[in-house]
Amino acid sequence: MKVLMRGVHLDLTESLRDYANRHLVDPLAKYIEDDASEIEIALVDTNGPKGGLDQECRVTVRMPGFTGMHVTETSETIFQSIDAARDTLERVIKKTIEKRRDVAANGLPEDVRF
Repeated sequence: MKVLMRGVHLDLTESLRDYANRHLVDPLAKYIEDDASEIEIALVDTNGPKGGLDQECRVTVRMPGFTGMHVTETSETIFQSIDAARDTLERVIKKTIEKRRDVAANGLPEDVRF
């Protein structure tokens, strides 16, 4: 799995990179086993030094055979945004994989067949 991480309007320190890997990439790795998969992470400070609810974590997951999944979470700290993005992505990935398994096991519904 390929991981692309960048910081927008904030410094991407080694500790922040480690936190994102431990709390976002590692938990998602159990669902994404393909080497061709890609996770793109953008950690963004939208208001800069003004403060406020402006720390965003934007994550896009691309897996072969699936449509791309994108999540944006905003909160007061970048760490809360990372954790919220992980929770949302886990839910979306599980749902997407289950849909694929249902179609593979049961075939296409009657109204979708050609």
